[in-house]
Amino acid sequence: MTKTEQAMQSIAILKNMGLQVLEESRNTLKIAMPQEGNGNHLGGVYAGAIFTLAEFPFGVMCVNRFSTDEIVPVVGEVTIRFMAPASGTLTVALTISDQEWDDIERETKLHGKCKVVKDIEIKDAQGKINAVAKATYFTLAVKK
Repeated sequence: MTKTEQAMQSIAILKNMGLQVLEESRNTLKIAMPQEGNGNHLGGVYAGAIFTLAEFPFGVMCVNRFSTDEIVPVVGEVTIRFMAPASGTLTVALTISDQEWDDIERETKLHGKCKVVKDIEIKDAQGKINAVAKATYFTLAVKK
């Protein structure tokens, strides 16, 4: 089991969503979420599940990248726009370059925190954008 899979299993809501890691590297994380178990009253995908799919990847990537003894991620704000009713499996992909990670680490260690803003797209199985989110995260230096 990968670190990302372990992290997803340790958070009850993520564990219950039936998430699957499609791609994972040092700089990229792509996750699939099935409709089954994440449905709404209209037969589509529940908006809260879509929101959660958009929100969590940065935090998992950050925990995987840095020791939580040194740097921890927190979410500051997430706005989401739903483009169309969703059905079927949805995916989210997040890529963060080595340079961006280096900047995040340097800023966090120098100032005690770093603001990170990410634009995130949730797509259906055909690659159509279902929802777009703008997420503001903060990385915080752990005081010793």
